[in-house]
Amino acid sequence: MRWLLSMLIVAGLAGALPLATSAPAYACSCVYAPDGPEIVEQVSQAASVFTGTVTDKREREPMWIYEFDVREVFSGDVGPTATVSAYELSASCGLSFEVGTEYIVFTSKRENPAASWSVNSCSATTQSTNDRTRATAVIVYGTPRTIDPQSSVGTGDGEKSLWWVLAAIGGAAALVVVALVWRLRLPRR
Repeated sequence: MRWLLSMLIVAGLAGALPLATSAPAYACSCVYAPDGPEIVEQVSQAASVFTGTVTDKREREPMWIYEFDVREVFSGDVGPTATVSAYELSASCGLSFEVGTEYIVFTSKRENPAASWSVNSCSATTQSTNDRTRATAVIVYGTPRTIDPQSSVGTGDGEKSLWWVLAAIGGAAALVVVALVWRLRLPRR
């Protein structure tokens, strides 16, 4: 009987031991862990990927807007500068950047009209010195291309291009109306 009791105590302690070790706690279940097993999956889910240095940070409620000088692009239409929005570190899975620090940035689609891209703690964004993240980005997207400083691609002027699209649609509609009026005024045979 004592032997059975001793075995139950040992088994109970052995079973409880893994529960006693501490692991990092994240408010968001999707937080990127560079050493985690999901690294390829998280790196693969970006709308654009670039390496750049934060040059400016400004608040635009409820988010922060960051300006980046882009050094290289793995994927996406990113120009020499990129504007990225992010919630500050909080329960909303935010991500914070430090001005003057270079990051490899994995963006999602725009969540704020003041920025071309958005990021959160679920993206694979890390400082550019993280070799494992960079190596995985090269595997997923290939060798990055360097940026042409004269390029204007992805600089955040989405509102201007929207006006051009609306103007083109309006012009086409006006031409259709003129053609219909002209057709109705022709004498019938």
